[in-house]
Amino acid sequence: MIQLKISKEEAEKALNYVQHEKFHKAIVRNWYVNGDGAIDGRSVCWLYCWAKTGMNSQDAAKAARRVFNEMFDVSFERFDAKVSHQWARTARYDTDRTAVEAEIERLLG
Repeated sequence: MIQLKISKEEAEKALNYVQHEKFHKAIVRNWYVNGDGAIDGRSVCWLYCWAKTGMNSQDAAKAARRVFNEMFDVSFERFDAKVSHQWARTARYDTDRTAVEAEIERLLG
């Protein structure tokens, strides 16, 4: 599974690099890190989608890619090469966390 390279607190601060009102409003519903600092695969998909499109903001997409690369042990570029954007768009809202994480693991090899 994808791991945080930085602390949970540093990751939460890094999310502030993305200057987009909808992004900040969505953090509460889409950012899940457990007490041990394990990142939920749905959160990875959510940030990936922002890094991919930025909700039509190139600045937001660029900032989200920076955050993705800063916090995860898998680069945005590798994730993007292995995981389809369409799948991630659906997976970020999937209710089955385990299934999402297993599929990410399979896709990343």
